[in-house]
This record gives sequence, C-alpha cells and structure tokens, in this order.
Amino acid sequence: MNYDVSLLEIKLFLMTTQFGNFSEVARRQDMTPSSVSRKMAHLEEKVGTKLLHRHTRSISLTDEGIAFHKHCAEIINQYERVVEHIEQRANTPRGTVKISAPVAFGRLHIAPYLTELLERYPLLKVEIQQTDAFVDPAAEAIDLMIRIGVPQDSSLRMKRFAKQCYVMAASSSYLKSYGVPSTPEELKQHNCLVFKGTNGLQRWFIGKDKLEPYEVTGSLYGNNAETLVTNAVDGSGIVVFPTWLIGKELKSGKLVPVMENYQVSTSLEQQVIGALYLETDNLAAKVRVVIDFLAEKFSSTNDKDKCYWDDV
Repeated sequence: MNYDVSLLEIKLFLMTTQFGNFSEVARRQDMTPSSVSRKMAHLEEKVGTKLLHRHTRSISLTDEGIAFHKHCAEIINQYERVVEHIEQRANTPRGTVKISAPVAFGRLHIAPYLTELLERYPLLKVEIQQTDAFVDPAAEAIDLMIRIGVPQDSSLRMKRFAKQCYVMAASSSYLKSYGVPSTPEELKQHNCLVFKGTNGLQRWFIGKDKLEPYEVTGSLYGNNAETLVTNAVDGSGIVVFPTWLIGKELKSGKLVPVMENYQVSTSLEQQVIGALYLETDNLAAKVRVVIDFLAEKFSSTNDKDKCYWDDV
C-alpha cells in the first residue's frame, strides 16, 4: 500500500469533484490546469485505481472515486479540526482567514482596517473576496462572511455589529434647482436615482410612524450604488442609501439630508450589519479575533441597536 499521498492531492481531488473541471480548480489554487491534471494522475497511480472519468467538457467520479471521495472528505475534516484545536491553544492566533464582504462595504469599511488587524496579529493572514453575489461558505471555504440586510433563518451563526439605517439625500445644487420635497408624494415630481439589482428596482419605504412603499422614478438606475452616489453628488437627483455608504458625503456637505422628519428604508424589516460563520462547537482563534476586531471597529458603543456611522 502506498502511503505517499499528500493532503494537497486530496484537497485537489475534492475540489475537482466539486467543480467538475481542472480549470476552475487551477484558478482557485493559483496553478495551471495541466499541473492539477498531473497531480490527479499521480494520485491515481498511488492508490492503484482510476478515480476520475475525464470527459471533453467535464469530469466525473468512477465507482472507486465515489468511495475514495467519502473517506477523503472525512480526512480533510479531521485535519481541519486538529489544526483549529492547535490554533486555539496557541498564544497568538495564526493562519489564513478567508473573508467575504460586499464590494462597497469591503472597500469603505474593511480594507482601511486590514493593516491594523495584521499588525495586531502578525501571524495572521487575510484573504478577502469582495462580491455582492451569493456565496456558499462551505463550498468556497469561507471563514467569515460580512453581510448586510434582513437576518434570515440560517444554519450559520451570526455576530451582529449594528443596525443599517438609511438617509434620503441630494446635493445642494439639485435642491436649489428643483426644490426640496417635504412629503413622499412630492417625490413624483423629482428625479430619483434608484438601485436596480438582480431582484429588480429597489423600492423605497417612507413613513413617520409606519413605513409605506412608494414608487419612484428617475433618469438613472444602476446596479452599482457608488455610481449613483457620485451622480447624486454631481446634482443629478435624490438617493436613498445607508449611512455607512454616504456618511462622508453627508458630513462634508456634498449631500444634504432630505425629509429628515420621515423614516426611510429599502425594506419593511430592520436590516443589520453582521458577520456570519459556520456553526461549530469550537470557533478557531484566528476567526474569533477577526470577529472581535471588526466588532470593535463597527460597534464603538457596543450598542447593537445603534446605527452604523451615526456620527455623520
């Protein structure tokens, strides 16, 4: 029996079965497809049987590959649990933490803190993926997902940092030219710059005691919030965005709050900013210190009912 099988080969084998081709595995591991293919061929030589059916467009498991896959997954899980246990016992958190975060929030409110985080924990490494698309933390091996929105029932644990609060705003030049709306009904006469994502046009909810949906229209829709903010600053129209996104523009006066006596949001439910991570009995020290560090930055008052960036 050949015991010269490496954990890397096992990991590449599991990733190949997950993605069904060598190219995607190579991209994620910073390798070439031919290198991954050779690794799989060497693995088959070591175990003495064919594990993969190689098709023109995809790869599938042989019967032996299916059996091997089951035990390989157990081996990797056991290895990861052992490493996490060792990390927890170490005086200094170490290892790589993979973080997934929304594009704009990651750029504005995570990237500026990474230098301080890595200086505080010199044996830590961070891999950050900024995307607004759905991410499966188990499939992508993500340790920590920064997410914003209405909390959903989930098998993931959540550390809440703060509430997400919205402000309606426009530039002084726009308000001087077109007037300042004082009621939701008056928005029909204004140019509203509205976010349009995969779920369609984002709705605006406005009210004093109770939020109500209002249909708004404008000359510019987009799936990039920062583009809409830029155009609002330039005088194109009115926006509704969270304080963490337009806080600096409000503080500098580039944008002016509108209808401050009304509550505004893009949903009826309260939205929160938080960190999601896989359910585990013993959270790895490297992940725990990152969560605590971000909580320190996002919740200076330790008040989860406080809006993030309230000091605008």
